[in-house]
Amino acid sequence: MEIYLLKLIGNWISVLVVSLISCLGIGDYHEKFLAVDNTSYAKTATVVNKIVPYQTRYVYNSSKSRTAAKEVLVAGENGITYTYENGTTKVLHEPVTMVVEVGTGRSGEYVGRLTTYGSDCAGCSKTGTVACRTENGKTHSLTRDGMYYTDSEYGKVRILAADLGGFPCGTMILVDNGLIDPFYAVVLDTGGTMRKQYAKGYIWMDLAFVHQKDSKGTHTGSKNTKFSVQRWGW
Repeated sequence: MEIYLLKLIGNWISVLVVSLISCLGIGDYHEKFLAVDNTSYAKTATVVNKIVPYQTRYVYNSSKSRTAAKEVLVAGENGITYTYENGTTKVLHEPVTMVVEVGTGRSGEYVGRLTTYGSDCAGCSKTGTVACRTENGKTHSLTRDGMYYTDSEYGKVRILAADLGGFPCGTMILVDNGLIDPFYAVVLDTGGTMRKQYAKGYIWMDLAFVHQKDSKGTHTGSKNTKFSVQRWGW
């Protein structure tokens, strides 16, 4: 009986304390309630969102062939604004202008022959050093650096030998002989056969390998290989 009375008194005191807090405004219960209560259900605010289309700007590169694929240098992004019913406009995101690079150099679509060679071929340099300097002025050795070259624009590409009078050092070519997947290759070397054939009006290029034996069974040798110039020289 005593325990029951104690619980009853405790509950009564709790109710009394809460009532006093509510009446006297003690604490932040009332403020929290007002912060989330909407007392004007009929009031609305109209906000109009607007997409602002981005613009496109073209830059022209005379070292790239007109037949080369256009390159997006900066991706375009639409802007976003919103306008209140009172006419006030705020910009959420400014549009970003798309920048596209277009080649204006001479066209470079050729059909000719693609063969292979290794650094140990007859008449080749014993060190496998190619005839051209790289973009940064260094030498490239097939035996030391391999049959790939890392281009600042096209990434990892193969190495070609060609007539340097017609295809200057650094010329980037998309090679497609119809037998293997098309690939990018950069002109870094030359050879007597390439020069003689070019003088006769015929295109002949050599695909580089570290060793002559590695070039066997590569499905080259096609006389109908397509050479599409993407960039003229460095």
